[in-house]
Amino acid sequence: MFEITWCRAAPATIGHVTAFLWLVSLLFFVPAQEVRPAAVTDQPTYNAGESVRVRLAGVAQATASIRYAGAQISLAPGVKVTGDEYAVLWNVPADARTGRYEIDLAVSGKPAIRNAGGFAVHRKVAEITSVDLDKTFYASGDPVNPRVVVRNLSGSKLDHLRVEFTGYTIPWIAPLPDEAPRWKTLVADDLSLGPGEQKEFRIDKAAVVQAGAAPVVISFAVVLRDSRDTDKIYDLSFVPPAFTIPPNTPQPVQYTTSYLYRRLADLDKAWTYRQFYPSEFVSSTIHFDTTHTMFPAGVPIHIPFTNSSGALAQVKLLNEAGTVTWHKALVNEPEVDLSPLQPGLYTVLIETPSASNRLEIGVNNLPKSLLIFCAHEDDDTAHPGIIRAAIENHIPVHVIYFTGGDAGGCERFYLHTCDAARALNFGEVRLNEARGSLGHLGVPTEDIAFLGLPDGGLGQIWYEHRTASDPYLSVLLASDHSPYLDAAVPNLPFARDAVISAVKDFITRYQPDLIITGHPDERHVDHRTNNWLVVSAMQQLVREGKLSPQTKLVVDVAYGARPGAHAPYKFEKERLFVSGECAKLGQEATWYYQSQDGNHEQGEIVPYAKLPREEPYPHFRVLDWQDHAGWNEK
Repeated sequence: MFEITWCRAAPATIGHVTAFLWLVSLLFFVPAQEVRPAAVTDQPTYNAGESVRVRLAGVAQATASIRYAGAQISLAPGVKVTGDEYAVLWNVPADARTGRYEIDLAVSGKPAIRNAGGFAVHRKVAEITSVDLDKTFYASGDPVNPRVVVRNLSGSKLDHLRVEFTGYTIPWIAPLPDEAPRWKTLVADDLSLGPGEQKEFRIDKAAVVQAGAAPVVISFAVVLRDSRDTDKIYDLSFVPPAFTIPPNTPQPVQYTTSYLYRRLADLDKAWTYRQFYPSEFVSSTIHFDTTHTMFPAGVPIHIPFTNSSGALAQVKLLNEAGTVTWHKALVNEPEVDLSPLQPGLYTVLIETPSASNRLEIGVNNLPKSLLIFCAHEDDDTAHPGIIRAAIENHIPVHVIYFTGGDAGGCERFYLHTCDAARALNFGEVRLNEARGSLGHLGVPTEDIAFLGLPDGGLGQIWYEHRTASDPYLSVLLASDHSPYLDAAVPNLPFARDAVISAVKDFITRYQPDLIITGHPDERHVDHRTNNWLVVSAMQQLVREGKLSPQTKLVVDVAYGARPGAHAPYKFEKERLFVSGECAKLGQEATWYYQSQDGNHEQGEIVPYAKLPREEPYPHFRVLDWQDHAGWNEK
């Protein structure tokens, strides 16, 4: 219910009443917009051999047909479907191509509707059906006796299977050079399973708990491999965490890794983040424009400000050491005009007899254009300074993600082992997080692209699967072509040559002055292979005369160097001077990656004065990227 109050300022005329009634009719009788017909599948992805079932939304009846994304021709004759119930659209052949499929609709009396819906096809050969621990609470010295079930999902016999029980592990991240060898218990080796056969294992003393006086969380994993080629992983399952209980402790007091503080004693009782800005950066009368604090070196700098007191303002420029390098008195000027500055971190200080305020600015040699290649969604958090500097100075910036990040915390997100459908959806979660994080820095969505490669699979793509005719079948996605709806290259094969071709297309399209990738020696296989793919593309483009050999290449170090052979390149340390406001935006951008840090984004706030005034990870320029082709071949 609502009340209409008539205006008493003047008598209501017939015209006024008519206009009012017309307005009311708009409020209550707006015609419903026509809904675009859509095809709804009962699953987001189907294993080869399963049936795709579909129903309609927005239309009562239509003829549905399917296409492989990127193709023009339908795979089979259309099937009549309705909005009442799911109907079988396609029985997926055992040899069907994995990847993304689109559904087209033909509705009587209307133009054909392309891509009215879609689904993915995967091929999961074998799976770890379940893993259960015998207890939730363990004392030090207790044996761990798990139950593991594995199953052959294919229609053929599988031989040479290996089942391993081990501590929580990410197989594609190499251990640190001084890290102790990872333990594992062999559950089964050279195992054979017939078509559809399932086998259960109960393992006595698969591990022995070692814990001290404080309670800890313990986590385990099960890996299903090929015993002849241990790099070939069929499935990976993470066991829900268990707790240790020290003697005479009535209950566990340890939180799992999805919580901000592992122990209540770790709580930040000072609440220092509540006063984010130091008092010298806060004023009621002097205000800066904080949306532009990163500037290019060698050009005049203009910094808008307001001084509501009307008093004479003294302006000083301080260098990073706090030394005054420039001073001027300003009366009624709307901005501070600075002569060109050398790269560095500076502070603009404005003082009146009754107030003061200051603004940090970062000055750097900036590129004319920037192209960043990331292995995963959240790797962009290594580069907030250069990204924001590009945005503030209208420098073109594009960010490309190789993988969908489908394995990075998937089991924690669902509190369940990830199958192909969960992995695909989790990848979509991470894609959206990347859009949000980069959007916070000012990068528009149209300048962000995703290739949709498998998390943890870039090493296999580089070494074992060179051509599109022999793509890599990923572990969790169980696909050998990109299954993502928004993949930049529809159904990109998980093969080295195809990926390098896509990278070359991006570089040719954007002609970047600066390219940033991961370090070629990183412990995480995706990070180092990110570099290998990009550098290989760059070298090919130089030979083809399509890229200047003077293009600048910078790499970041996130995980540290892996053991073994290292890249033969010459490196030079790079420093980007990052203003406090830019560092603040970079910190906030990390909070969008909730899937990676649980609820950490709610409390991990570093105060302004303690934020680092450079990029979060070390950066190095590669001086001779044009050379040493083939050093990373087996």
